[in-house]
Amino acid sequence: MAMLKFMHVQAQTETKVFTGCQAQIKQIFWGQTLDLELDNYNRKILALLQTNARLSWTEIGRQVHLTAPAVAERVRQMEEAGVIGGYRAVIDLRKIGYSFEVFVQVIVDSHKALDAWAAQHQEVLALHATTGEHCAILRLGLRSPAHLQQILESLGCLGKTSTAMVLSTQMEQRLRVPADQLENAAR
Repeated sequence: MAMLKFMHVQAQTETKVFTGCQAQIKQIFWGQTLDLELDNYNRKILALLQTNARLSWTEIGRQVHLTAPAVAERVRQMEEAGVIGGYRAVIDLRKIGYSFEVFVQVIVDSHKALDAWAAQHQEVLALHATTGEHCAILRLGLRSPAHLQQILESLGCLGKTSTAMVLSTQMEQRLRVPADQLENAAR
């Protein structure tokens, strides 16, 4: 019993509140809800992983001045808390046969029908429900103008569309930082 009490006190000490990010992430630990804050180490680790998710724990540790096991534990905690939702490869659409991208704003009566339509079309790269005049925005990868026409005809059966072609993209891979770290954030 004394060992269990010691471990519980040690766990509470190890998960003390860090200074920095005000947004708290709830984490279940030993049957209790504890707060996990993003301290400077976690923010640096997140920045490095966003730049190159294939870095080793050793390399990340070298850059942020932590041991590899400490980095691995922090990453595990951020994964469990949902801060890190996964890892992915960034694919150049043009290299795999897509000529261009478009954004299609849509007005539909049924979001369920739009969701079902999007699930059946691999051209849909993203689907965002929105406020304003349109109820959703789709991002599509397309092979040709004829391909665009075919997709718009199919989508037109669900509602009204408005299309804009993407000429270039500058900030798609921009690093995500905690909201309280934004310099121009409204207070």
